[in-house]
Amino acid sequence: MVLRLLATGLTGPEIARQLFVSVNTLRTHTKHIFTKLGVNTRRAAVLRGAELGLLQPPRGPGG
Repeated sequence: MVLRLLATGLTGPEIARQLFVSVNTLRTHTKHIFTKLGVNTRRAAVLRGAELGLLQPPRGPGG
């Protein structure tokens, strides 16, 4: 979910509010995503996530 929200262009505080977490918690999640994807920026994370098919909408039940 964090990666999908990073792709929307929302600011860190806006994403944190949507997820009901602190900005520091969001930063921690973002750093972990960067590490797992081997990137250093939001833009690179979004591009890499798209390449890997991680930004596709979630499937509904039975889909």
